[in-house]
Amino acid sequence: MKRKNCCPIAQALGVLGDKWSLIVLRDVIFGKKRHFNDLLASPEKISTNILSNRLKTLQQESLLCCSVDLENRRSKIYTPTEKAQDLVPVLVELYKWGEKYNDRADTAENPLQE
Repeated sequence: MKRKNCCPIAQALGVLGDKWSLIVLRDVIFGKKRHFNDLLASPEKISTNILSNRLKTLQQESLLCCSVDLENRRSKIYTPTEKAQDLVPVLVELYKWGEKYNDRADTAENPLQE
């Protein structure tokens, strides 16, 4: 039987520890992207199967809510939960850290300014 790590950092990484989860949360929270195709158009070029998987995982972790788009019943709308909104300061600090230490960072498209 595997032991669960009690360290809060390890637990957080278990939920958020992959690149795509943070990119999806960034786009939903700061970019106000709400539909699958909007998220698929991310400049990082996420594949459809990975995006589907991450959306499912983020819903299971109660970071995103999914509802039917009333304007297009075949489409879903993804919105951040309070739990996801609590990550805003963390995402802002990650952005600042990346901006400071990544000399290739493109700050012209700052998703935090929207």
